[in-house]
Amino acid sequence: MAHIFGIRHLSPASSLHLCAYLEQKHPAYILIEGPSDCNDMIEDITQDQLQPPFAIMAYTTSSPIHSILYPYAKYSPEYVAMKWAKAHNIPCAFMDLPTSAFLSLDTKDDTRQDYEIDLDMDANDQWERIFEHETNSDAFQKAVTFFAHNLREIKPADEFTLLRESYMNTTIQKLIKQGIHEDDIVVVCGAFHIEGIMEAKVLPDAQYEKLQKDISNITLMPYSYFRLSSLSGYGAGNKAPAYYELLWDYAKDGHMEQCAYAYLSKLSLYQREHGFNCSTAQVIEALQLAQSLSAMHQEQIPSLQDLKDAAITCMGYGNQAELMEAFMACEIGTTMGYLPKGMSKTAIQNDFYTQLKTLKLERFNTMNANTLALDLRENTSVKSEASAFLDLRRSCFLHQLRFLNIPFCVLQPNTQQSADWKEIWELKWSSEAEITLIENSLYGESVAYAAQFSIKQKLADATNMNACATLMEEAFLCGLNDSMSHALEAIQKLAIDSSSFEDIVKTAKRLSYIMRFHTLRRMENDAIEPLFHQLFYRAILLCVSSCQCDDKVSHSIMEGLKTINDLSIQHDHYMEEEWIQVLNELSLRDDINQLLSGYATAILLERGLLKEDEFQRIVIYHVSHGVPVDIAANWFEGFMMKNHYALIARSFIWKQLDDYIQELEDDDFLRALLYLRRAFSMYSAKEKHEIAQNLGSLWHLDQDSVAEILNTELKKEEQDLLNELEDFDFGDF
Repeated sequence: MAHIFGIRHLSPASSLHLCAYLEQKHPAYILIEGPSDCNDMIEDITQDQLQPPFAIMAYTTSSPIHSILYPYAKYSPEYVAMKWAKAHNIPCAFMDLPTSAFLSLDTKDDTRQDYEIDLDMDANDQWERIFEHETNSDAFQKAVTFFAHNLREIKPADEFTLLRESYMNTTIQKLIKQGIHEDDIVVVCGAFHIEGIMEAKVLPDAQYEKLQKDISNITLMPYSYFRLSSLSGYGAGNKAPAYYELLWDYAKDGHMEQCAYAYLSKLSLYQREHGFNCSTAQVIEALQLAQSLSAMHQEQIPSLQDLKDAAITCMGYGNQAELMEAFMACEIGTTMGYLPKGMSKTAIQNDFYTQLKTLKLERFNTMNANTLALDLRENTSVKSEASAFLDLRRSCFLHQLRFLNIPFCVLQPNTQQSADWKEIWELKWSSEAEITLIENSLYGESVAYAAQFSIKQKLADATNMNACATLMEEAFLCGLNDSMSHALEAIQKLAIDSSSFEDIVKTAKRLSYIMRFHTLRRMENDAIEPLFHQLFYRAILLCVSSCQCDDKVSHSIMEGLKTINDLSIQHDHYMEEEWIQVLNELSLRDDINQLLSGYATAILLERGLLKEDEFQRIVIYHVSHGVPVDIAANWFEGFMMKNHYALIARSFIWKQLDDYIQELEDDDFLRALLYLRRAFSMYSAKEKHEIAQNLGSLWHLDQDSVAEILNTELKKEEQDLLNELEDFDFGDF
């Protein structure tokens, strides 16, 4: 049988002793636990320009997409073995089941066990003390093999693991049949698999070849230490990848004990850089305490837990919270891998990184969140067109990523409503962003093509104009003229039969946005304007009939009225005469929902289109004795939803309301109370205070005293009574 060296994935000690083992055996061939259909990637993986951590990602070639990751750190034994093989000009290959076998299982069964040595915090500390600090290679190998033997007895392998081990043994035997002596082969695999490989049966050729079916694509991607840490949920990771890299760097140079000095120094540096006091004397005291703690465990080198306990005592004044951020930075950190240009195996990855370089966004490709402010206007202080519209091109690219749900960028809310030329983005790389990017390779060879394809797919499924207009707006933000044209065609087809007031208004609003800002974003507009005018006119024609509705839909219709009013103003008072005629009709008619009638009146008042005597006549008509309380209160609620201060300043309104309420019977008063309570809930405390002052003046009382009483918080029993009234059926009266 070939020489088998058992490892724990992501273990610096495994890598250290594996190097010594390889130097001792100097094999003619190295086989490594890893997907056998990724052998052609080993050449790229071992390039000097590649910087770990990185991952091999395999994913299915059809939707729904399933993927699997094989991450590696600088100190991963598999990666160290590949680098050793290249340095010594010795061939090496992966020997585990191909990725297709794992992906096939993933699509059918999620019950496969993971036999990586998974340890809790206390067990990790013991692992480090017993294994990571071991300096004798023979002792390490024997201890790991014995540990794996006991683990296998406690947790027997499942059928899939046995299949993997048979496949690996078959790969070994095929290599021997090719003429390589078994003594010249070193096998690197998880220690759990040592016995399984040695005892596994060789697979028949037919079964061996059947497992090699091709249903997946494979690519390389950068990875991060956060993803490798236990905090990310990755089972085969370790809790402190940055610390273990530090341990690896000193161990391979023969100075493992200096890792403790370096770790405490890094903690101290972090504390000082972030405004905390941390002297050299405290670092020395912490080191001495850590060494004493390790001696109590009969260890010569402090473990990470020893170092942390000592740091808390000597540098954190006994308070763990004082050092939590420093622990995170020094144990996990923000290290992210790097792949040379062209090494990624999907075109969309290459396009992404090319775009980052072209758009000068490479500095934002980090684990730390960074803010990017964009000014979409032309920069007239530069000479080239590319530089003049750099921020606009950045915006289009970032919107494409956002639309594809690639979590590299997040658009922040615009707090300056008038600054439509300004965008604020938060950019942050994550492995999830890379994975999502790769998954989108099924939709196009570039980010733009993928966004275009996705828009086309969603347009095919859209069933109303607003859905198509939403996609048209997305295409507009993404800078995709062709997609905008396709969306416009879809809207025009649906517009023929559409009679939904809300759908028409929402669509017109989105078209308006594109019309108003097409110059800023340098997009075409000619075909949009005629459709906007058509929809706007249809919306006005449908207004009155749409307002003949019940309370369930009245608020959505009200939003439509607000939108039409806004659009009319934004487009140079477009069709203002027709719109004002509709508002006047709504303010006077009795056969429409009175909430909407009141709202239409409020719009007329806000726009200064009601003379005072007309205004008073309308108010008296809707809020006067003889008008049912439901109708009057509903009208008043809609009326109060526009310019608050325009209403507060008119004392006539409050006198008319006061006279009306005074005449109500007790039962009607309770009913009106609910409407008024809901209406006034939209007013600020300052506005309520001014209304109360108006009432005080009306009642010939001290205004401030009335305001104080009326704005006093309700007692609990009073509040409970109002809550009960909300659910009361007044139809029983």
